[in-house]
Amino acid sequence: MEFGREVRRRREAAGLTLEGLAERADLTPNYIGGVEMGKRDPSLSTVISLAKGLKVSPGDLLGGVKDLSPAAVEAGRLFESVAPDAQEAVLGLLRAVARKKR
Repeated sequence: MEFGREVRRRREAAGLTLEGLAERADLTPNYIGGVEMGKRDPSLSTVISLAKGLKVSPGDLLGGVKDLSPAAVEAGRLFESVAPDAQEAVLGLLRAVARKKR
């Protein structure tokens, strides 16, 4: 059931209808609705299809980052996509901001 709730949360956050996600994931809206309601137990290939449709990693749907906000997840993805020197600069800035907050 937790997996289905996460799929629904991410689908709604992305502004997708069941039909929209179904088209992206190459699944039927009824099947996705069943997954979201915890009535279907998706296969690994279905988890991967849903993740692709939602533009997230399968691990994200399985709870890999459930303690992080959507903004933190986005920041992490952006962080991973930049050069190491830019990562160090961003970390330095975040550390300075965190120190001032205390």
